[in-house]
Amino acid sequence: MSLRSVIFVALLAGCADLETQQLERVKKLVCACKDVKCADTAMKDLPPADPKANHHAQGVARDMLDCLAKLYEAERPVTDPDAAGSATGSASARVP
Repeated sequence: MSLRSVIFVALLAGCADLETQQLERVKKLVCACKDVKCADTAMKDLPPADPKANHHAQGVARDMLDCLAKLYEAERPVTDPDAAGSATGSASARVP
């Protein structure tokens, strides 16, 4: 293997590492958010191009999306009429 090839491989590995570090940084921001608006703003810091997929980067992305999904779930309105606190499940709706 030539020196040029070794340098090229090292540069590619460095780029992938920088992308993973950027994913880690955005994941920390998203997971620290208390609402969806904050998380959506943090997600805008993701690189516009598709990152190099590796096992570690995929794990980071999965964790970040898990945090985002929890925020969306928390802000989803209650639609169950029998759920406590729902507008249709109140005592005034149960008129005999």
